Amino acid sequence: MPPNSQSLPYLLGRKTAPLFLKANWVMKSLAGTDSEKIETEFQMGYLLAQIYEEKVECIENNRLSEIAAKLTGRLRNKERNHRFKLDRSNELNACAIPGGFIYISEKLFDCCGEDVDAIAFVLAHEIAHGIHGDANKRFLTKTVINSLLRLRTRGINPAVQQLLGHLVQQGYSREQEFRADRFAVALVKAAGFDPQGGCRLFTLLGKCDEGVASTIGAYFSSHPAMSDRIRRIDKRIEESSPTT
Repeated sequence: MPPNSQSLPYLLGRKTAPLFLKANWVMKSLAGTDSEKIETEFQMGYLLAQIYEEKVECIENNRLSEIAAKLTGRLRNKERNHRFKLDRSNELNACAIPGGFIYISEKLFDCCGEDVDAIAFVLAHEIAHGIHGDANKRFLTKTVINSLLRLRTRGINPAVQQLLGHLVQQGYSREQEFRADRFAVALVKAAGFDPQGGCRLFTLLGKCDEGVASTIGAYFSSHPAMSDRIRRIDKRIEESSPTT
């Protein structure tokens, strides 16, 4: 759902809103309460999601929503509302945009087939990037924020879409990825899924990478080695299992 249509920026009008939004976003992102930071993140993410969905066709999917609902139902903080869609890019890819907007490519979703545990791991991993602030650090740079402000008065332009597309394809650091994997193991397990789905996911992606490299998005290509991630996920599962 869009930001509150009765909020002050909207009441101020399109020309005045950018200046207010910039001051409001910066102030709340630095010194606001946790609730204000989440709302600020949503306002910026909503605009980014608009741009992304103008660039790439995105659709809702009932099966995706059912898996996602089980995951988000196990999150401690219920203030952040997540939205999940399939995107029709031609790569095996997934991304998290600030504000809880999470996309998995239809190609990756179909490639996982009936393995709901693998799909759950992808979504849990992207949820982690949002909660840990990794998505904010990647997307909410000075350049992107200024582009969002221009969007308010000038509309979407190809340069902004190209910038967002580049950011979506960028990888995170190795430590950010490993931390998101650790979070995903805990979340999928809490939601009733098998965390070994993560190992099966990266085994699948590793085979794709060996076969037709062009099908792997730059996002996954820049991640740590698939074999390394499988090893670490296995270790995390073992550590979290009750001893007998």
